[in-house]
Amino acid sequence: MAEQYRAQFDAEVTFANGGGLRTEGFRLDIPGRDITDEELGALFVRHLGLLMVAEVRIDRRTIVEEPHKGGRGVAVDTPPARRLVELSHVISDGMTTLPGWPAPRITD
Repeated sequence: MAEQYRAQFDAEVTFANGGGLRTEGFRLDIPGRDITDEELGALFVRHLGLLMVAEVRIDRRTIVEEPHKGGRGVAVDTPPARRLVELSHVISDGMTTLPGWPAPRITD
């Protein structure tokens, strides 16, 4: 059996549309010991299925040799299939968008 590695790390994700996500001690199967922080961040985002990510900062990274645990049916070295979900809708003057948000105003 080939060597298998997992990374344990803290991550801070900033989203392009606002907000963020922090993890501590997150463990993730990785393809090899020589993974960069950028590659680890991209794998983390893909594994969680995150969208609109502006930045991922990796901290306190440790690489350990141990068998892969698997995750969500996504192989480490195979990108997930992409699908398009159409979410567009008609916007009208004064309609409710999100509770507490101002209604859109459409004028000439």
